[in-house]
Amino acid sequence: MYINSPNPIYYFVPYYIPFQFNPVAQQQIAKVDLHSESEKEQTKPLLDEIHTNASGIVRGKGQLWTQKEINNLIFYYKKYKGHWKQIIKHLKGRNISQCSQKYRKLQDQEKRTKKKWSYEEDQILIDAYKEFGRQWIRISQKLAGRTSKQVRDRYVNQIDPSITHEEWSLDEDRIILEEYKKGGAKWAVIAKMLKNRSENQVKNRFYYTILKKYQGEQHPYLKVQE
Repeated sequence: MYINSPNPIYYFVPYYIPFQFNPVAQQQIAKVDLHSESEKEQTKPLLDEIHTNASGIVRGKGQLWTQKEINNLIFYYKKYKGHWKQIIKHLKGRNISQCSQKYRKLQDQEKRTKKKWSYEEDQILIDAYKEFGRQWIRISQKLAGRTSKQVRDRYVNQIDPSITHEEWSLDEDRIILEEYKKGGAKWAVIAKMLKNRSENQVKNRFYYTILKKYQGEQHPYLKVQE
């Protein structure tokens, strides 16, 4: 501030003190490393560390079955006739639950084959049915690669000697259509009202012929989506 004595006029000259505020710098407090290099090495996580569960199974890797394990599983299952406590002794890192589930899946994959039925298979099926009746599980044990459902469907819908494969009559079509309108798609019930027709025959006759012939409709699964 300066003063002019004859005519006192006061002049204020601002004075700026240079100051730079850096909030980040204040937050960055230097950390004191209290651990020695040897302690760092001891506490450093191991990238290749292997974690296992209570059964000794490796978690995170090694869970997929190798072909060697699968071969051993099949071999020792046959050798010990399904005695899992003996089998798992030869499959390191696997427990009884894993082995039994894997073996069951292998069996299911083998049985899911959709190969065409041979004449020999049909004869075995017919003879087995005479012996066991409708015990489809016991019959399937005589047909390697076939499930009880496949066996049942093949016999009931195709090779049952009581089934007729003659041309359909107008009366049969009428009964199927009327019963369908009454109770819906109860093919087994409708089949009992016809002479020597299987439920699969009735279902196919309705969807592929009756709908189109009498109602001008097409099987819903055959319709082209627009």
